[in-house]
Amino acid sequence: MSEKIKDILLEHCGKKNAITSKQISKSMGFPMEDTQAVSRKEIWKTAEEYGLPVISCGNKGFCIAETDEEMKEFNENRDKRVAGIRKTQEMANRNYEEWKKKK
Repeated sequence: MSEKIKDILLEHCGKKNAITSKQISKSMGFPMEDTQAVSRKEIWKTAEEYGLPVISCGNKGFCIAETDEEMKEFNENRDKRVAGIRKTQEMANRNYEEWKKKK
């Protein structure tokens, strides 16, 4: 299975040639779900197994990174997402502690 995904990804080098997880799901016969969780999990597993520089390109899908700029954009996007998750986590913990005091 991962070899077929690898072959699909190798045909999609560079952001301009990105492929969506939905398209990969269709090619692989994965369940068609809203989040395409199955295909995304398999894409990242394949990238790790074969050492592929796979990046997500926002709503364009996935591709093999070709340029430093593509990697920079990917890393900046991930950093923003991590910061947002951390902010939400800190807010939830802070609010929980305040909530406990009110009881």
